[in-house]
Amino acid sequence: MSLRGGVGRQLPLAVVAILLVTATCAAAANPFRRGAPPPSQTLNIAHAGASSIAPQNTLAAARAAFDLGADVWGVDVRLTGDEVFVLMHDETLERTTDAKKRFPSRAPWCVESFTLDEIRTLDAGSWFVRDDPFGQIGTGRLGAADLEGFIGEPVPTLREALEFVAEHQWLIDIEIKPVEASDHEWLARQLLDLITEAGIEDRAMISSFDHEILRAVRQLDPSIPIGVLAIFAPQDPVTYLTELSADIYLPSLVGYTDDLLRDLSEAGIGVHVWTYNAEDQLERLARTPGVTGIYTDFPQRLERILEYLNDEADG
Repeated sequence: MSLRGGVGRQLPLAVVAILLVTATCAAAANPFRRGAPPPSQTLNIAHAGASSIAPQNTLAAARAAFDLGADVWGVDVRLTGDEVFVLMHDETLERTTDAKKRFPSRAPWCVESFTLDEIRTLDAGSWFVRDDPFGQIGTGRLGAADLEGFIGEPVPTLREALEFVAEHQWLIDIEIKPVEASDHEWLARQLLDLITEAGIEDRAMISSFDHEILRAVRQLDPSIPIGVLAIFAPQDPVTYLTELSADIYLPSLVGYTDDLLRDLSEAGIGVHVWTYNAEDQLERLARTPGVTGIYTDFPQRLERILEYLNDEADG
């Protein structure tokens, strides 16, 4: 069973305990917070949803990941031209929507050059059916009804994503993509307001490669966890993360060592690594001390591994 109580591996009791704290202590109960009791098993974090079997950063991918037992939904967020947060990984709409076909004269189809109303007209699902990015359609993992259901899948707003999380009592990592010449305080305030409106202060964290946005979040609301994304580890990582008041460190495969994992664990800082899909890698990381979360496009694979490790520990 996952953190939220679906069918599967055993419920991590330490995390459930803090999630059941009364609403007046909601922020303090957030399991992403620095120093919070670590989960009894590594968090299964669905990278843009169950991206191997549904179009990434859509509600279809979220539903699939939730049903598969993922503990956390990791989403990528960008601003539209009229300053609305939408779920989108790339800087442009070309790869994962039909923007090129629908708006042929608008190259290079940057998200920030389109209004929300325009983005609402786009199909964010057909590309997945066409490209089969993870080969799961070719293996027969998805049936005709699944594929038909993806056609016309819309680009969701962050507000819609947060409403889904609230409805399903889930957890979410909101990765805000860097915005050139941005007002960091304004961005942070908009994100925090949406989290508050959705009532998920105890279930959300904000992460970014743009650490100035994270500083702004921390200054405006110290209760909402922040996650520091990095390709390479900063110089003196523990000191840097402590000065930033970071709760989670999110390194690439070259951004951490076993020694750093140990030091961060001793400092009460969680480590969520990204993005791994091979079963041997997932199992190795799930067994690695100090790794508290794994981002994967295959939450179904990681869920099986975590169930196996749980049975192994019980045996």
